[in-house]
Amino acid sequence: MTPYRVILREAAAAVLLNASTVAGQKIYTARSLPSTIAVLPNVYLQVPIDQGTSLGRSQPGFRRVAYLQIEGRVTGGTPAKVEDTLDLLAAQIEYALMQDASFQAQIQQVTEIDTRISIDSSGSRHLGAVTIRMGLEFDEYYLANGPALTEITGTMTANGNTDFAGMQVPTT
Repeated sequence: MTPYRVILREAAAAVLLNASTVAGQKIYTARSLPSTIAVLPNVYLQVPIDQGTSLGRSQPGFRRVAYLQIEGRVTGGTPAKVEDTLDLLAAQIEYALMQDASFQAQIQQVTEIDTRISIDSSGSRHLGAVTIRMGLEFDEYYLANGPALTEITGTMTANGNTDFAGMQVPTT
């Protein structure tokens, strides 16, 4: 069984592959993050956090938020060029995912978007990264295993009197 967070991650990657971002077809999931200059720009998607809050005391169900983390990496001739490219890539990613009706239909809402940009000019090249974290909310229920419930039988007591009343209720 594939966790729903993985289904969402792969759906987001499919949207970005068709979005004509500056990363082109270099959109990756389920792999390590190291990159060489030759493969930049590129985008990595993962879901490092998936939180669930109980929907109540009945059959197990949770309101979940899967945090889709998207990291785009670029290089350029100057820090300003790198920052401009990062801003463009961030906008392309955000708009592609927020405006894709098929992707949005798979979730209840995007609970948050957090975008962070960093530039490193310590080496011989200027490298930049944009990290976008989107909270993707959905409900998930777990099916109960075992035979189907067909009847509820019980005995009620009052003040220690076990002969107070009996009950038998069919569930259908």
